[in-house]
Amino acid sequence: MRSGIVIVLMIISIASWGQRDGDETSSWSFKDRVYTGGGFGLSGGTDSYGNRYFYFAVNPIVGYMVTSKFSVGTGVTWQRFAYSDPIKLNIDQYGISPFMRYNFDQLFAYGEYMLINTPTFVNINQRKNYDRLLLGLGYRQPIGPRSAVNLMALYDVIYDSKERAFASPWVFRVFFTL
Repeated sequence: MRSGIVIVLMIISIASWGQRDGDETSSWSFKDRVYTGGGFGLSGGTDSYGNRYFYFAVNPIVGYMVTSKFSVGTGVTWQRFAYSDPIKLNIDQYGISPFMRYNFDQLFAYGEYMLINTPTFVNINQRKNYDRLLLGLGYRQPIGPRSAVNLMALYDVIYDSKERAFASPWVFRVFFTL
């Protein structure tokens, strides 16, 4: 079942996250339908195991508006967890995230398959691919004719706490589109 969902999302997802308003009757050029955007993340503190860390992430996207309401796209992810106490350790994660989005005016439904490569919990020198299937809702606040700030709440419907790859099935995002 999981592999079927992954294949469908990867076939459908050719282009990204943001959206722009448009008139369905106008003839848009390819350039009008393509959009870019992304976000970054910063955090730090102490994790649930008592380890001090600093987190940094970069998430660029590119998208294609199939219609004025429906778009598909792909994002790329790079994340670093820099642990400083009790030991010095950097964990780099990277991945790809094809997605689909359907707009209901400023609200939107969103689905994303994320494939992320990270060191394993047991052996830091061994890497493993993990997958997530994120589904949720978002809100888009326009800040220009093609630009917007987007807020999303997503839930990983295939979350497995035994893998210990992700702290929670919930993902909250703020990102920009141009």
